[in-house]
Amino acid sequence: MRQDLLSPERLEQGYVIVLPGIEGHSFWNKSIVNGLVDAGLPYGIEIHDWTFTRHIPLINLRFGRHHRSQSDIIAGKIVRYREQHPDAPLYLIGHSGGGAMTLYSLAKLPEGVNVTGGLLLGPAISPVYDLQPALQHTTRGLWNFPSVFDVLFLALGTTIFGTIDGHHWAAAGCLGFRGTECPTGEACLDPHYREIPFRFEMSRHWNFGGHFGYVNRRFVAHWLAPILRGGDVPRHALGRIARRVVEDLGTRV
Repeated sequence: MRQDLLSPERLEQGYVIVLPGIEGHSFWNKSIVNGLVDAGLPYGIEIHDWTFTRHIPLINLRFGRHHRSQSDIIAGKIVRYREQHPDAPLYLIGHSGGGAMTLYSLAKLPEGVNVTGGLLLGPAISPVYDLQPALQHTTRGLWNFPSVFDVLFLALGTTIFGTIDGHHWAAAGCLGFRGTECPTGEACLDPHYREIPFRFEMSRHWNFGGHFGYVNRRFVAHWLAPILRGGDVPRHALGRIARRVVEDLGTRV
């Protein structure tokens, strides 16, 4: 991990904690970091490898006691950063199992300690998992990036081996979280929750809907970095139907 990405100057600007999938520190999470750097994001950036072992990744999927201890450690990092930088942007980005660890860690924060937001990239957690304990520790909310094409890992894989919270069915990184569907394509679960399902225009930035499309550095630079800067996903991410609804409403106002 590049130490210059954790310089005091960068940490003054903001802080991003990247939580890997069950494979641990790898090319895939380095690609997330590279995408943020490509986009010119000025924040401090750190990969926190929460996994227990890199030799048998499936152990990392269902080792609940280790999940709890690591989420305590991550929450502690957040608390310490907030003590020194109470108003700086602070985001967690979790891929696959790291998406679940993002939710676990946020829920462990003490009252009054918040991050700016969390980005869930194909989270390997069940669609019925309660997001409220995590949401209440964010100021901007959560963004979930699911894909129905992520069948091998987040449908077949989680049905056989289970989600990180112990359910044997397709994960929220494939189907989204239950109760989030709206006619406009935006999330209804909570005003601070946004669901951005895979759309074919994402393939222009090398995300083809598979499990590792979310972490491609071009996708990260174009789709994720704007959120961390205080904006949102590109306008075309609303999708054609939702965009027509928004534009139609605009003409009536």
